Amino acid sequence: MAQHRKHGDFVRVGPNHISINNPEAALEIYGHKSGFLKSDFYDAFVQVKPVVFNTRDTEVHQRKRKYMNPAFSARALSAFEPYMDIELLSWKRRLLDMTAAQDFADIDFSVWSSFAFGKSFGFSEKGHDPYDLIKTIDTRGEVLTALGALPSWIRPWMRYNYFDSFWSKGLRATTNLEKIGREAFAERKSNEQPRKDFLSYLFSAKDNVPETEMVAESISFIVGGSDTTSSTITNFVDIVSRDKVLQKRLVEEIDTFYPGEVDDNWIPSNEVVSRMTFLNELLREVMRVRPTSATGLERVTPAGGKTIAGQYLPEGTIVSVPTCGLLTDERIFEDAHEIRTQRWQENDSNKLLDYFLPFSVGPRACIGRNFPNPRTPERAVR
Repeated sequence: MAQHRKHGDFVRVGPNHISINNPEAALEIYGHKSGFLKSDFYDAFVQVKPVVFNTRDTEVHQRKRKYMNPAFSARALSAFEPYMDIELLSWKRRLLDMTAAQDFADIDFSVWSSFAFGKSFGFSEKGHDPYDLIKTIDTRGEVLTALGALPSWIRPWMRYNYFDSFWSKGLRATTNLEKIGREAFAERKSNEQPRKDFLSYLFSAKDNVPETEMVAESISFIVGGSDTTSSTITNFVDIVSRDKVLQKRLVEEIDTFYPGEVDDNWIPSNEVVSRMTFLNELLREVMRVRPTSATGLERVTPAGGKTIAGQYLPEGTIVSVPTCGLLTDERIFEDAHEIRTQRWQENDSNKLLDYFLPFSVGPRACIGRNFPNPRTPERAVR
């Protein structure tokens, strides 16, 4: 962002990559029917099989969305809430035990594994990561991001780079993650009385979904969902803990909706929490000021070139809009770097929502963007 502040909206960040820090560019590039496809950066993230997140083929992506959308419908997520409550209660009990260390990632990995494979990995109950999964995913993410920045022809050779352990550690982490995913899938497949979970929708899809594709998608959701939701609640707690005014207003709203004493087994309901205006506006501000993914999402300029934010770009040019720049752009958000919940009740709040895109927008928007919402606010209430 320092380079954008120095040079303006258009900054070359690679030989053929232009970063565009302009609000209108986000809608022009990522919106429906824009014609901009994902770049080969995403090929570096393919594991087992291409998944809905990293596939670059439009038809393949549409096919995947078609058989996966039912798993993320409002009805499906509502039916899954009791299983989320089980994990949330286990996590809360350990949180109240001041002698037990507890991480926000524990609840997220437990919930997402329960959703993906029909059985929790048990982080919430055990209070630790028995698979070393968090470190595995972090290490994997670092090396795959680095690989994505390299020319595609050199990527396969980096596993033989013995001069820097960064690459070998990252590739071992990738192998470990695949092993965990395959074992969890095999256990789920052998379950004679499975409950409704993500894989149940894939097993019953009209189009036969190959097992390797099921494994890949399940792994992808654990990676993509758990880290982002735990980051959001961590940032929420950090920001609120530093501001007594926010604390006071939050407690007042919670007391209004939940007056009186509650027992240790109390879990806030999604129906009630969804009506807590200040809480949800505060969460929105946290996601705006500290987005879980701050960098730009690479796209390729289509044939014939395109004019973006008044600037013509030839076909084949890689473009991206930095998420952190978009969500803190003073042209859209006044006092952009300040936590100011009232902005969402002002006259231009609908305009703000057009540019509040922490999960991207258009056909490649995060398919699981509605999944974290049922329980992120509840943890904030706790």
